[in-house]
Amino acid sequence: MSFIKSKKFILLSILIVIFLVFFLTISLRPKNIVSQKPEETSKTGDKKQSESIAIDFNGDGVNEMLKVIENDNNSVDMIAYDVKGTKITELTKSITLYPTFLYKVIKLNENSQKQYLQWDMATGPHHVETVFLTIVDGKIYPIYSVDFEKNTLYTPFYNSRGGIVVDDLNKDGLKEIIENVDEYPINAPRLQDPNIEKAIREGFSKVGLSEDIIKSDIEIVTRENYGKGRGRKVIMAIHSFVDEDPAFFLKLTGIEYEKLAGPLINAANKLSQNSTGVDGLMRYSDLEQESKDFNAFVRDFWTHGRPFEITITED
Repeated sequence: MSFIKSKKFILLSILIVIFLVFFLTISLRPKNIVSQKPEETSKTGDKKQSESIAIDFNGDGVNEMLKVIENDNNSVDMIAYDVKGTKITELTKSITLYPTFLYKVIKLNENSQKQYLQWDMATGPHHVETVFLTIVDGKIYPIYSVDFEKNTLYTPFYNSRGGIVVDDLNKDGLKEIIENVDEYPINAPRLQDPNIEKAIREGFSKVGLSEDIIKSDIEIVTRENYGKGRGRKVIMAIHSFVDEDPAFFLKLTGIEYEKLAGPLINAANKLSQNSTGVDGLMRYSDLEQESKDFNAFVRDFWTHGRPFEITITED
């Protein structure tokens, strides 16, 4: 029996290292990539043709055709064409997007025909950044969430626990976005296995990752402890769609957050008490500061420090 357990452990360790190395190597991108001007053709071979997405950005009943062009620097350009094949707009240079097959054409206002592109970018084993795209002033722009308390604009949205939620929670026809993260309880048991650390070091060293990256990944793997250290799902933030010109999301705080988060948390916790294997839910405000800090550390690690907040200025 001990031999079988040992074999299972070795196999599991190998799988963990392969999984982590895969995500780190494919997602290890420069922190400040500047989008190049999109071109329909390239003589230098620095662009690779990707795919086209039919989407009705303006809600007139006629689809635009959005061409997604993958660059060799692991970013993408986007160019929109009308029904006649005439170029009408392109992705703004103010944001960098990365290749993904996780995207959806969605409606954010059920009472409008306008469609938006939900662009989900996997950054880690269970970590996703999401941008919602539309046309503003002749360019393809992300839809920002406004936090009036912090006076900031926010994008991309982030999720590390399950899929990002896009739903009309209060049934007013306008969609809400829920960002979910892990609890990371302070007193949760840590993984204590030098063989795992050794396997991570050996696997990551072979692909040339730095000592800082290796140490950070070991810290995350130790804390998560095969899922034992992730704790409950936490509603980090809720953003409600505002269909104005330009459209934006409103980050809900205080009472407005509680109106939507409270019923979800109460229902989930009641269900978890009566059913085995069902996770409870938490308010982000109920987390210890150390858990909030670790969530920030994990996000920074898997997104390579890419910014997600912009301070609103008069300019």
